[in-house]
Amino acid sequence: MKILLAGPGTGKTTNIRNIIASHGNGSKFLVLSFTNATVKNLQKNLKSYCISENNCMTLHKFAVKYNHDKSRHILLRIEEEELKKISNGIKIEFNKLCDFLSCTTFDQMIARFVDYAKSNPLYLQEKLAEYDSLIIDEYQDFNSNEQSLIDILIKKIQKSYLLGDDDQCVYDFKDASSDKLISFYQDVNNERLSHEHICYRCPDKIVEHAYNLIKENKKRVDKKWSKNGNPGEIKHSQLKTFDEIANAIYSEIIKITDESVLILTPLEFAIKSVIKIFIDNKIEFTNYFKDKIPSELITKSWEIRSIFGKFKYLNLILLGYLKLSDRKKFYNLLKQHFDNGVDYTALFKLLDKKIPNTIKNNQKNLEDFLSNDYYHDIQKLYETAIGTTTDDKLENIFREIEEVEDKNIKVMSIHKSKGLDADHVFMIGLNEGIIPNKQKGNDTIESQRRLFYVGITRSKKQLHLFSNIYIKGKDIKRNYLNQDDFIYDYKSKMHKGKTSTFITELKLP
Repeated sequence: MKILLAGPGTGKTTNIRNIIASHGNGSKFLVLSFTNATVKNLQKNLKSYCISENNCMTLHKFAVKYNHDKSRHILLRIEEEELKKISNGIKIEFNKLCDFLSCTTFDQMIARFVDYAKSNPLYLQEKLAEYDSLIIDEYQDFNSNEQSLIDILIKKIQKSYLLGDDDQCVYDFKDASSDKLISFYQDVNNERLSHEHICYRCPDKIVEHAYNLIKENKKRVDKKWSKNGNPGEIKHSQLKTFDEIANAIYSEIIKITDESVLILTPLEFAIKSVIKIFIDNKIEFTNYFKDKIPSELITKSWEIRSIFGKFKYLNLILLGYLKLSDRKKFYNLLKQHFDNGVDYTALFKLLDKKIPNTIKNNQKNLEDFLSNDYYHDIQKLYETAIGTTTDDKLENIFREIEEVEDKNIKVMSIHKSKGLDADHVFMIGLNEGIIPNKQKGNDTIESQRRLFYVGITRSKKQLHLFSNIYIKGKDIKRNYLNQDDFIYDYKSKMHKGKTSTFITELKLP
């Protein structure tokens, strides 16, 4: 196995391209990564090397494609959240409820897939016969469950290449860990890939000061990360309130034309003033804190699939939780079903008046009903419901909707920015108690520092850092901020905070 540890913006994609080019036939490569953003970038840049969506995808998409168990519906995120609420309401273990309803989460599906592949070694061997090389990008982002699947792939495919950066491991809350990546890197049996380690993305000032920050972490591999000769610019401003920060950002935004902008924050509450001023001044932007799939679209899909779909009972339960005001009656009925077996008719009668007649009575009306919705391809919902396309088509449509074309200005969490970059990056909420937040535990400080590091290394030209003095008490409580880092100010009736130690660690002039 060959391995590369490289810092942000140092051209890992170029290294992947060189690996593929040296082998001559990119169609023999299976390329897997963690985020859709990274995969899209790889597909775009490696298209001329026979790399496409057929052999370059997220690990999750790979698992869905080759999943041996097609009898279970793989839950969308919103479906998983709703089903967990229902599980609590009827006091039945979530996994047991999933078994009863023939559904599964992504993690459950991958765990079953791993177990099946281990006990049926020929299954994946046949599926992967067309590939002789495996490339895993962003390895540090995968959790132990996903890494177990990757381990199997490494054994099945002749040549393997692992790429990643332990300093960019930011999905600890999903049980991701860089430990295994570091272990692979330190294993003398693994060959280290050669790499320039020049940061082509970030200006020199960001490279210099970001390195000052990340070297404070003890659990990491120290690696070369060289400048590219472009000086760039970093600004830090401490203003009084989030409203003042929003005004300052607006003043900068109106000067920017035809360049990309990322506005990042550790927590959503810190960005609300920016969103308001953008809306008030008709600034076009994409808000990643807002679901791109409208709730009414989700509801319609449940309505349709509760009548025509393969997993009628699951969709009827999700629909019932959403639409029935008498939750107690709903929970009691579900408990009876668990005790006495599934009675689809009884639950359907309870919901009968909640499902539009346009869906129940006339398939042509259903087509019209759907074709008038937000998205031109929503007609596929109907095709999926009556079984004229594959079972996972609806989920694919939803995921395509989540990836609609974005505006030049994107507003999102720092976590969401992983795999992205922009000419101008604005970071808000950089206060002690927000990031880092010691209330999350001292053992998470290095992880929070890595998150901050990921945020600042998204910038290609300018980096604007903002902290504020005053924060409302309700925001401290609602967002579980570390209250010890804020002092109540009787004059302003707000809490006074201080700039994040992470900004201090940058050692700005």
